[in-house]
Amino acid sequence: MHSRGADLVHIWNRCHNCGAAPIIGLCFTCQTCPAGADNDLCEACYRLLEQGRIVHPSPEAREAQAGCHVFRAIEGAERAHVLPWLAVPWSTAPALAIPDRFVVRPEFRSGRESFFGSYGFIVAKNGAELLNPLMLTALHVLDELAKFRGIDCSEGNLAYTGHELTRQVTSVQLYDPFASNWMLAELGPAGDMLPLSGARIGGVEPYSQRDIAAFNVGAPASFHPLPLASAPPTVGELIWLAVNPGRGVRERAIQAIVVEITATTFVFRFSAEAKIPPYTSGAPLLNRAGEVVGVNIGGGSLDGHKIGHGSHVTSVRHHLGW
Repeated sequence: MHSRGADLVHIWNRCHNCGAAPIIGLCFTCQTCPAGADNDLCEACYRLLEQGRIVHPSPEAREAQAGCHVFRAIEGAERAHVLPWLAVPWSTAPALAIPDRFVVRPEFRSGRESFFGSYGFIVAKNGAELLNPLMLTALHVLDELAKFRGIDCSEGNLAYTGHELTRQVTSVQLYDPFASNWMLAELGPAGDMLPLSGARIGGVEPYSQRDIAAFNVGAPASFHPLPLASAPPTVGELIWLAVNPGRGVRERAIQAIVVEITATTFVFRFSAEAKIPPYTSGAPLLNRAGEVVGVNIGGGSLDGHKIGHGSHVTSVRHHLGW
């Protein structure tokens, strides 16, 4: 382990107390709260928590969990290893058109309980055909439901098979995230959740190639699937994150450039001017041809630059058996 210090950064973590982003030195991540932006404390704020001088979860947390909260200390990445991400030259291209009924917002129901995910999207194995499309998202968007039902789908649970969570998701309703009032814009249901035995959450970011969930689509004709690309993009290639950037923005996709691609990582950089909305996990990443090249997992910052990471298409195909 590298000694803690100013050369260790947590690009993907923001201290929910003091707002430090990225966190420098040790990062303390709550293992009790659902995965999200309100989990992390820098070392100074964690010591204040130990002294009872601050509270956790944050009062603004989306899903506050009662009881005792367990933290895990994580050492960051060495700055020298991630600085090459800033050296990849930026380029631009025309905005990518995103069709209606491709990007969705899922509502996961477990009995009488309801849990809203951030994003999902519809894909088909062979292009835009309507035979057996799937709704894909990030597994960690179901973490609140999983913790509510006492299911551990983390990296550390080798016994998890994928079936445990599928039994608890009793139905899924999909909404249009681009609608002016998305909660009234139902697109239709998703079907059963696929039991992906290799899917997991909780890996050290950006090593997130196991963070994936998939559902059959209940009413295929209600959606517009896009194809999975045959291969991941390369370093320097432009990609687009398809999300709703917010009110007054006409484009449905935010441009980024790939800065690292390996068997276990998929990292990209946005422009300094890009406005990235919160809670974009599970959204699709597309190439210039409009093919899906990955699932968005998380984001952060490095020296003022906005950075994102996802699970790339080779990993997606592996988990789906495609």
